[in-house]
Amino acid sequence: MKQLIIVADMEGASGIFHSNGQACWHEEMYPQNPLWRSYGRACITSDVLAVCRAARDAGIDDILMYDMHFAGCRESNIQLEKLPDGVRLFDLPDRSILWSRIRGQAAWEPYGLVTVGQHARNGEPNAYFPHTIHTPPIAAFFVNGIHIAEIGQSVLCFSGVPYIANIGCAASHREALELSSNVSCITVKDRARNWQPTPEETYPIIYAGVRDALADYDSKTAYPPADRYVCRLELTEDHVFDPPDNFPWKGTFEDRAAVWEAHDAETALSLFWRVHDYIQSRD
Repeated sequence: MKQLIIVADMEGASGIFHSNGQACWHEEMYPQNPLWRSYGRACITSDVLAVCRAARDAGIDDILMYDMHFAGCRESNIQLEKLPDGVRLFDLPDRSILWSRIRGQAAWEPYGLVTVGQHARNGEPNAYFPHTIHTPPIAAFFVNGIHIAEIGQSVLCFSGVPYIANIGCAASHREALELSSNVSCITVKDRARNWQPTPEETYPIIYAGVRDALADYDSKTAYPPADRYVCRLELTEDHVFDPPDNFPWKGTFEDRAAVWEAHDAETALSLFWRVHDYIQSRD
């Protein structure tokens, strides 16, 4: 059985630009905002549907998906009823980011990973909605020297799994390529060129791009598992760390930076949220 892992975000989805950016604002957090339900969900659904249909037509037996946008909100951003039968979701409370639980539910050796709806990390030029996890307070997050955001978290969680395609804003591809130089980069919008197509226009682009990427599977590479993951979390100028006197992991705190180590990717990523708890506004 071939299992494809899909990790979906939303700021990089087709049809969502700065002019209609409220389409990303989940209704549970912004109940006054109607655009997420009336428009935004259809955009990311179109992108994910193109990936799923391309994968099924290429002979993928099992598709396991994580919708990580506004994790913690109960309702999926994707219109799940529109996806092909048999596409499964990770079992997570309110879609929470629990990387160890996510990795534990997947096959020991999944066939591949696709990231879709992806935005660029904080600081990338010519990007739509660039941020790293959430900025502020986060300025940058490095793992083994690579500046990663949501794409990188997904790829590191599935270290050793061939990274097949990244689908999203053109500026997001720079992070993807730093993690796996042979990943197929499928662009659905490009701020540098002012290219803002509709989801109807990008659907065939995504479908064809994923089919081509899967046909070229033998060239795909994975982010290699490591024996040691060194993490560094840096904050924006308006935030600082207020660490405890003692903490049960190997690491150090500075005013606006924290460093920690772990022996596996899931632990390293899980500790991110433990460290995050010590962030406070600089008042």
